[in-house]
This record gives sequence, C-alpha cells and structure tokens, in this order.
Amino acid sequence: MKINSTEIKNLDPVQTIAVRHVGKYSGIGAAFEKLAAWADANNLWANFPKLAAIYHDNPMDTPVEKLRSDACIENLSGIQPGEGMKEYTISGGKYFVMQVELSMSEYYEAWQKAYTAVGEQGYECDMRDHYELYITCCDMEDPNATSIVDLCIPIK
Repeated sequence: MKINSTEIKNLDPVQTIAVRHVGKYSGIGAAFEKLAAWADANNLWANFPKLAAIYHDNPMDTPVEKLRSDACIENLSGIQPGEGMKEYTISGGKYFVMQVELSMSEYYEAWQKAYTAVGEQGYECDMRDHYELYITCCDMEDPNATSIVDLCIPIK
C-alpha cells in the first residue's frame, strides 16, 4: 500500500444510485457487480460517473452479519434506480481524505492508517458518510492488481 496524499477537503454531496450490501464489508463486490451490470445495460459509463462504497456502521460496535454498506454510482443522467436499488446522496462537508494506492487485501490496513491519522492530527469523526471514492479500479480477479482510492472520513 502506498499513501499518495492526505488533506482536509470540503466535499460536495454526490447524487448516486446505490445497491445495499449487508454483512462483512469485504463482501460488497456482489453489490458492485449488480450495479455495474445495470450501468452497462443503461449506457451510464459514457459520462464517466464516480463509483463509491459507503460504510454505514462501525465494525467495532456492530455484529458482522448486520454491517450495512452501499455500492454507489454517480447519477449523472437523472435515471431512476433499477430493481433492488435506491437513490442515495453521499454527504458533503468537511472531510479528511487519504488517497491510497492499494490491492484488494490492503483495504483494512488503509482504513486503520486513515483513522489513526485523523486522531493524530487532532480531528474527531462525525456521523456523516464514511466512504471510498474510486479514482481507478483494479481487476477484481487479480489479487495483486492495485487501485487508487480516496478514503473519505467526515470530521467535525
């Protein structure tokens, strides 16, 4: 894992279409597969929408089988969600953003480093959306492939 940058940013809210996943956070891939197939069928890739994963629960306080996350695609065309999907607005505001280059096996470590950095810099998290914004996406079939991802942590 490589940390490319850390900074405080004021992020705009992002209108998305989301597919809910319940369970271990690392299992969100199936939700992304459903979302990607729907986006492909609706010709949504031409506008280069952002992709994000939102994590709604603290895994230290919530049983694994109840963890809620959403796979999201930016809704640039105003299209209505498909079956089993919903409209979701990713919260905006003041965020600690750590950009990392990492493989699939390094996400947990990356989030740990991001939360540690937030605390070390004297910031406090709040309850808005904690999410990953994908700058580049790796081939999920290749465990050594890397992605560039912004880890976005809301701060007070």
